[in-house]
Amino acid sequence: MPVEKAPHFCLPALDGKRVCLQDFRGKVVLLSFWVTWCPSCQADLPRKEIFARSLDSSRFAFFTINVTGREADPRQVKPFIRKHGYRFPVLLDEGRSTYDAYGLTSVPTSVLIDPEGNLAGRFDEQTSFMEVVDAIGHLLDR
Repeated sequence: MPVEKAPHFCLPALDGKRVCLQDFRGKVVLLSFWVTWCPSCQADLPRKEIFARSLDSSRFAFFTINVTGREADPRQVKPFIRKHGYRFPVLLDEGRSTYDAYGLTSVPTSVLIDPEGNLAGRFDEQTSFMEVVDAIGHLLDR
């Protein structure tokens, strides 16, 4: 299987900062794409919040990316995050540009990136959370 570089992005975070993928080279990165109206996303996010807090941030980074181009009203993202008490970093896609760059077709979808910046996996809602955890573990054990 050929090595595929993860598409580069710099996106605004909900807190106003800009986050660029290249700043996390050397770490395993998990991106979780979602929208507020998606029931599967709503079931997925709490597990990822707890899991991401348990990992060593010197070796692992977790970001959710709200696909604003698929939201009915992107202004609802901040109240949604606040209502659920999530503390993970939320990045705001510029429409669907990052979502499309990664070749995604559904939410929730998670993308795993290895420390060298290569795509290590795409996981849609059919993938069990334990499979994602297992893939992360393999990368962290290298």
